[in-house]
Amino acid sequence: MPTSAPAPCHGPCNTAWRRAEHRRTATGTDHDIPVTWGTPIHCADCVDRTGDYLADLPHLLDLVALEALDGQRGVPSASTHGAPTDTTPWPGQAARLLIDHIAGGLAETAATVRALHHHRDQPLRRPGIREAEWIRESVNTLFHAVDWLLQEHPLATESHEPLRRAHSVVHSGNPAAQVAHWHTAATRFTRRDRAPETKRLAPCARCGGPWLTECRDLHLIGDEPYIECQNPECQTLYRPDEYRRHVKDLVATTRLKHREDSR
Repeated sequence: MPTSAPAPCHGPCNTAWRRAEHRRTATGTDHDIPVTWGTPIHCADCVDRTGDYLADLPHLLDLVALEALDGQRGVPSASTHGAPTDTTPWPGQAARLLIDHIAGGLAETAATVRALHHHRDQPLRRPGIREAEWIRESVNTLFHAVDWLLQEHPLATESHEPLRRAHSVVHSGNPAAQVAHWHTAATRFTRRDRAPETKRLAPCARCGGPWLTECRDLHLIGDEPYIECQNPECQTLYRPDEYRRHVKDLVATTRLKHREDSR
C-alpha cells in the first residue's frame, strides 16, 4: 500500500466537514466540525461499512428477484438513472432492470480487482454459471479485496458525491460510493429502508427556502442528525444546536412582529 501524509477520509464520514470547509472558503464562516483522517484514503469505519454493504447485497438481490412474484412496482422505481416512459412494463421488469444494473456493476468492479490487484484476466461471467452464484462470486471477490478497493483502486480518491447536470445525475466511480449506491437502490426497492419521520422544518437561514431536511447519512451528534438544506445552490449544514438556535430566533422575531402589528 502506498504511504502518504495523512489526509481527510474521502468517505461520507467527512461530508459535513467538506461542505463546511467549502462554505468557509466561500464565505469565511468558521466551523467546528471535526475531520476524520483516512488510512490513507478511507478510514477504517468507511472500509467496514462498505464490507457490510457488500455482504448484504446477495440477500437484498434475492429479495428483489421475488418482487416479480409479489407485485410489480413499475420501471421508474427500479431504474436508478432512467426517465419514466409511456411503455407498459412487463411483469417483473422493474426487478429485472435493477438486478441487471447491480449484478453488472459488481461483476465489472470484480473484474477490475482481478486485473489490477490479483493480476488475473478472467471473463466477466463464466459460461454456464447461474446468476445468483455469479453475484456471490463477484461479491466474494470484492469483500476480500475491500481494503484494496478503498485504499488503492485508481478511483478511490474520486468524490463520493454525484455530479448533477441539467437533467441527469452522474454517479461517482469511487468503488465505495458505487457499493453504497447499489445497496441503497436495493434497500429502497425491497422497502427495507425505514421511511423517515416527516417533520415540518423551519426555512433555511441562508437562502430562505423550504428545503431543510434531516440528513441521517452524516455522522450524528449524539442521537441527533445534522439538518441540511437541499437547495443545490445553498447546501448549508446545521448542527442540531445551530438549528434549534435558528428556530428560537425565528420564533422570537415572529412574536415581536406580532406584538408590533397588534398595536
